[in-house]
Amino acid sequence: DFFQSSSFAMQRIPRALRRFSSLGNAQRVDYCLDHELHHQAALLRGSLPLHHQGPRHPLQSASKLSLRFEVRRLESARNDWAFIWTHGLTSSVDSEDEGGWPFSGIASLSSLLPVVRYDARGHGESDENDQCTWMAMGSDLCKLHQKMFPNGRMILGGTSMGAAASLYAALEAPEKVGALVLATPPTAWATRQKFVPLYQESLELAEKHGLETAKAVAETKARPPIFLQTESGRACFEIGWRAKFAMGQRRYCAALRGAIQSDLPSPEEIQRLEIPTLILAWKSDAQHPLESAQILHDLLPRAQLCVAESWAEIEEFPARISHFLNNLL
Repeated sequence: DFFQSSSFAMQRIPRALRRFSSLGNAQRVDYCLDHELHHQAALLRGSLPLHHQGPRHPLQSASKLSLRFEVRRLESARNDWAFIWTHGLTSSVDSEDEGGWPFSGIASLSSLLPVVRYDARGHGESDENDQCTWMAMGSDLCKLHQKMFPNGRMILGGTSMGAAASLYAALEAPEKVGALVLATPPTAWATRQKFVPLYQESLELAEKHGLETAKAVAETKARPPIFLQTESGRACFEIGWRAKFAMGQRRYCAALRGAIQSDLPSPEEIQRLEIPTLILAWKSDAQHPLESAQILHDLLPRAQLCVAESWAEIEEFPARISHFLNNLL
């Protein structure tokens, strides 16, 4: 287990990933390949090397993929489980914290169990990557868990793209996944095929004219009504675009290509996941239609569905996740 007690028993981190040096009351873990993780009280941050990507062509060399992450854990938390959260398309841990998408409250679950949040490949401060498909991100999740919590079980959660990656990870390693939290599932299957041209339009716009033009066009499009109810909801657009500009044109376009190439696992695969699942959704959002949440609820044998009717109910999502986890653990 990554954590053994409130002092985090750092000696249990796999030996291949660490060497220690004392920094007063804190500890510093220098990962191989110059990746570092800093430990201060109940918060750890760092960058974790996952694997080498195989070259696409014999003349191309393999490249390393590292993900920027943070771990939070309060003294009262369990140490035999970990909750791993994945953000949505073109977002990041920092953007969620800033209010770019209404799930910063996920960090508060650290009173129950260690909470891992990370920047997905090609996003935030993680390494650039041209293969940003949901299936690839699901494999990243499994590797992240194996390196950080090799002897524990994981609960996977995510919003939109992150929900999709969590499903793929659960299919890849069902014996390691104790539960799922799927927030605002994206379009899927027939509905996704109708939505893909909008992604392609956004990609072409960004490639040809840059992110400023892409944002200007996005500003003319309708936003989900539930986001217009409060100042926090209205602010999501500007904060979200700050994350996109931080990615830069190349990384932003790679993320969109990954979304275009991706879909949820097949209904037949999803039906095999007999895992307790909490699905969170809201209405009138074309990119995250309630239909996707309802279909997943019907397919997953042990799923429960919660639909927010207002922004205030969206802000209650972390409390609903906490209740779900308390009943599970």
